[in-house]
Amino acid sequence: MIVRPVSKYIPRIKLNTFFYKDVIIDNSVTALNAAYQQAADPSIVWDPVNKRWLIYFFANVSGNAETYVAESRNLINVKFLGKAIPKGNSGDFDSLHAHKAGGIYYNNKFYLFYSGDNGTYRRIGLATSDDGVNFTKYPGNPILMDPEGTGYLDAPTVIRWKDGNFYMWAYNGNGYNLLFRTTPDKFPLGWELIGKLESRLFGIYSTEAFYDDEIDKIILLANIIYPKASGVSEPAKASHLAIFVGDEPQKLTYYGTLLTSPATNTRSYPLRYCNSNVFAPGIAKIGSGKYVILFNCMETDVSSERIFRMDLGVDKEQTLKIVNTVQVNTSPYILGVLRLPPGAKVILKHALVYAYSGTPAELYIFDGNVSAGYTDVIAWTNSSVLEYRGNEITINGEYLGIVVMGGSSSNIINIAYKFDIIIKPAIDEI
Repeated sequence: MIVRPVSKYIPRIKLNTFFYKDVIIDNSVTALNAAYQQAADPSIVWDPVNKRWLIYFFANVSGNAETYVAESRNLINVKFLGKAIPKGNSGDFDSLHAHKAGGIYYNNKFYLFYSGDNGTYRRIGLATSDDGVNFTKYPGNPILMDPEGTGYLDAPTVIRWKDGNFYMWAYNGNGYNLLFRTTPDKFPLGWELIGKLESRLFGIYSTEAFYDDEIDKIILLANIIYPKASGVSEPAKASHLAIFVGDEPQKLTYYGTLLTSPATNTRSYPLRYCNSNVFAPGIAKIGSGKYVILFNCMETDVSSERIFRMDLGVDKEQTLKIVNTVQVNTSPYILGVLRLPPGAKVILKHALVYAYSGTPAELYIFDGNVSAGYTDVIAWTNSSVLEYRGNEITINGEYLGIVVMGGSSSNIINIAYKFDIIIKPAIDEI
């Protein structure tokens, strides 16, 4: 099917995103001692017995991507539990990688559908578990391969819809997802091809689907890239995280982009360690009209990726306090204190910048673009203390930041700063 933008109201969904915490899972959580940071392709499954979220993701520790599992009570604080699906043995369909799993809980059992790679083909495998942590691979793997003959079927996501049937989206290497269906009596096997999720304008790659029975809508997140790329494997830079919504699996409508890869590595809240390839989302509902989205993003080194969190449909404002120190030996020194979260309104209440050693020539608080220096100056001083305390200011640029002038190798300046900020969701319903 071809998707197209439309203007339509969907009750209780707001296209507002807010970052509660940036990095959720990285090496400090997993302690995997990989040669580089990697935690990728999250899938979130609720465990009703133990009242916890289980997060499935992959990491490549020694040249083989394998599936791991962590638990969380709030999708902020995460406890690593270990490996869920290891790679297979020589000759197995998943002898190279066992990764990009999509999970579902059904009839008191956990099911993980995952991508198995033997170096030649990528196909869908199945593993099951009673506790969500210890999985057994289905002996008849693989259970599904690309019916279009690419030899590439990847990143499955599965939902159970209101008709009782199960639906799976999986990327097949041609810039779109294939849609499969099976019935409860055949599940978790018996998948038949029934359609496609595609666009003439962009490629649609890793997806994660969720059926919200409260509003009777399917929400599907996907990483997309303009223009549609050719070739079998997933592009190295699928830089947009998009949302699709629909009344039924074969009728999903593209509603736009939630997040685009940052142009620079901010090294600051909310998207530090992120400047390339926002992709591979997972979604969980945490309240009426409120959803948590986990996604991964790469640094310049495409091997380094972490899992981040943002929220969709947030309807409450929060106060953020940012406190930090920096050392300055160049001039001008330009620091982006906060990169504006997409879909949110940022208001500065109070700011204090203090040079506790060294002698600055000038101090600025700005609202603008880091790469361009500073465009709109909020406050300025030529002394060692700069404080803004007055009317609340709405930040309209890409960054709220500070500039320090006068730093050099002979005049090293140590700066402490504190910002009190309000973040509100913008009103943008669909």
